[in-house]
Amino acid sequence: MRRILMVVDHLGANGTVTHVISLAKELKKMGHHIVIAGREGSKLSEINSHNIPFYSIDFPATFSPSHFEYNRVENNMMEIIQNENISLIHGHQVYSGIIAAKCAKVKNLPFIYTVHGLYSQNYELNMVAGYASKLIAVSPYVFSQLSGQFPEKLVLILNGIDETEFNPKSGGPFRKELGIQLDRFVVLYASRLEWIKADICMQLIQAVNQLKHSDMPDIELLILGEGKRQSFINETSRYYCMNKKESFIKTMGSQCNLQDYYGISDCVVGTGRTALEALLCEKNVIAAGNKGFLGHVTIENWEQAKNAHFGDHFALKSYGKAEFIRSLLDLRRIQSLNETQLLRETVIRDYSIVNAAIQHLSLYP
Repeated sequence: MRRILMVVDHLGANGTVTHVISLAKELKKMGHHIVIAGREGSKLSEINSHNIPFYSIDFPATFSPSHFEYNRVENNMMEIIQNENISLIHGHQVYSGIIAAKCAKVKNLPFIYTVHGLYSQNYELNMVAGYASKLIAVSPYVFSQLSGQFPEKLVLILNGIDETEFNPKSGGPFRKELGIQLDRFVVLYASRLEWIKADICMQLIQAVNQLKHSDMPDIELLILGEGKRQSFINETSRYYCMNKKESFIKTMGSQCNLQDYYGISDCVVGTGRTALEALLCEKNVIAAGNKGFLGHVTIENWEQAKNAHFGDHFALKSYGKAEFIRSLLDLRRIQSLNETQLLRETVIRDYSIVNAAIQHLSLYP
């Protein structure tokens, strides 16, 4: 039995943290002892619900914390390693990762690091990677970009997802609970509401507002998430709703019951893990991420979407209001139930959490 410490910066509602929890759950099922450490956030309740030990550590949000702050965090890490008899440390985010890596070196423990995206500052990755025995890339594009830099360390493992957790189901009762009529065309956006993801959200809001006043009067938009631009997005949504005198854009904040929200949606706009979860629920997905716009995910463009992590790691087109309008109008006109069923099967084939956990164990010393 391995005793593994998973380290994250902050337990916010994002794809990296969701991946860590899913992997931890599966490894625990396989008989391993998993511990998670990081700053507390909205995902803490989910960790507690699965009886996974969690340690709150106030990791700094920079590479140059004060000497006192660094020593305090390092001492906390050392205590966890000793108390839990940790045999391996697995980092997932850069600021917590560098401290975890240094602690692993002091304790002579193996350190693994997962690269969840490409870094704007390459020295950050280089600093963490220097301590890692193995680096895991989560998409073929990230792997291709880093393979020349870390040829002996880099391994490709697609983020695993539990198909039993996300299933197609009717969302009628939940629609009623939210005050959404059954004949509405519901678009869902679930993401961190900051940086590029907030920009994408704003473009989508503008697209939905234009469609509401023209070609799709039955459209409604649900926005899930938290972040630095959450208040601005809330205010913008309220402004458009006041002008229309109808609450057709609903900002719901961070939510844990994503399955329920997928269930009531006709279309999900997202990337990375959000896209995968929605596809498992047999929903139409419009992929738009940090690197640009891919559009409606289909069997025909599946490999492209997978390689690009649904627009988070690579895209040929930029996102914008016009792209969202075209894609939503196209989706409104088509019926693709059979394809959504086939896409669910494809996600299970390529992103099984069981296979991902087995691949991780093959890397762990």
